[in-house]
Amino acid sequence: MHLVYKIILLFFLTKFCALGQSFFKKINYELESGIYLSTSGKTPFLIHANQYGIVPLETPFIALKGAAVKEYDSTYTSNNKLNRFSYGYGVNTILNVGKANQILLPEAYFKIRYGVFEFYVGRRKELVGLVDTTLSSGSYIWSGNALPLPKIQLSIPNYTPILGNGLISIKGAFSHGLFDNGKVRNFYLHQKYLYARLGKPNWKIKLYSGFSHQVQWGGQPVTPFIDNLTGDLISRFPSDFNTYLKVVTGVSLNKNGEGLNTGSPKNEAWNRAGNHLGSIDLATEFNLRNFDILFYRQSIYDDGSLFYLNNIQDGLLGISIKRKNAFKGIIRINFEYLNTMNQGGRPEDRNDDIPQLRGGDNYFNNSIYPDSWTYRNNTIGTPLLSPINFVDKNVLANRNLEKYSSSYILNRVESYSFGIEGKGKNVEYCSKIVLIHNLGSYFLPINDRATTFLCKFKYNLLKFSIITNIAVNEGKLFPYTLGGYLAIQRTFF
Repeated sequence: MHLVYKIILLFFLTKFCALGQSFFKKINYELESGIYLSTSGKTPFLIHANQYGIVPLETPFIALKGAAVKEYDSTYTSNNKLNRFSYGYGVNTILNVGKANQILLPEAYFKIRYGVFEFYVGRRKELVGLVDTTLSSGSYIWSGNALPLPKIQLSIPNYTPILGNGLISIKGAFSHGLFDNGKVRNFYLHQKYLYARLGKPNWKIKLYSGFSHQVQWGGQPVTPFIDNLTGDLISRFPSDFNTYLKVVTGVSLNKNGEGLNTGSPKNEAWNRAGNHLGSIDLATEFNLRNFDILFYRQSIYDDGSLFYLNNIQDGLLGISIKRKNAFKGIIRINFEYLNTMNQGGRPEDRNDDIPQLRGGDNYFNNSIYPDSWTYRNNTIGTPLLSPINFVDKNVLANRNLEKYSSSYILNRVESYSFGIEGKGKNVEYCSKIVLIHNLGSYFLPINDRATTFLCKFKYNLLKFSIITNIAVNEGKLFPYTLGGYLAIQRTFF
């Protein structure tokens, strides 16, 4: 698949370089240089979380950032219609120097728009789900907490009318990605999502619903996988086109549970190929005279419990209130409640023959893919479900951790978060507090709490901006620390 990505990228670069100098016009540049410090040598949780994997856990370190982005040409035709075809691209490079020396490429993509459709190839920062994209503690399934995966994606990125002159509109995406690290080599991501809006754009009340579906599949284990049902050693998971079709549709590989000739684990054949997970989202938007209010709910599915409503109490619940036409003061506030405690019930009570006893979902963890729902050591979904290596070492002291990957997710969490965003003369600010109660998992129980707080300021001067972030961790779950980030930023065209 590496070759496929390279061929596609080479084709488009060759194609559009032929357009001449216009390919390199109207580019936005951003340069930033800053330093991260903390009292304990550990980065505070809210400075690290939802930063697309670019902030290391260890401080101090210096960060140098550079980005170049060409957005779509939005010029209109003589008929006052948006040009149907346009293209854009972006490159974002990070150099971290300190306890962790890293060169990262969180964004490197090329995109094409034709009408309502968009196609892109590469890495790009994205969020998935109906959520407050600015102040959320993290959309459940795809939060922007991990380095973006390399993908090819076809999408309808904006709500597009399909019925009733705008009464019903949809947006969605279909993509194929690559996991290129971990205890399984070069396995794939299948991702799709679809969201619908009921209500015309000028209506005061609009309803939203939709789903996201992710699958980790294929690949080659670094050490042969032992099928716990048959004892067979499996050196490669199936990745043929027939398997892909069943990954996309969610159909069982083999209803008789006999597996495939390609060597699928028997449990996978009995169930489905790969690790399927996602969320079903609902939202209501109120457009009032002075405020826009959004209520949203994300329900979790991982192992069939949601179908039988066994884990219906689990999920993310939020409200976002935004002031209209506000030029100073508080602009937006957000409150969220996340609960993943139930997971359909205890594993010891599970009975697959009784729908009401299909529990022990073990969110984000998977026995076939031991690196779990992570990429480059960071949770792809909400950061509130943390890998073992993120918590304070004393939390798991004297525990038998040999059978657990360092990416094993502590996933039974209850949390409350509150955030505000505002601006004044030449300043933008944001503040957030998150209260977390973590019970570990059904298989690795703990009982610890944390309170983590963040304040961010951006001072906009004539040619530069100064950024200051201050955060603190309290409680036993994460290492106690007070830390911050100080940077200077320049944006130009």
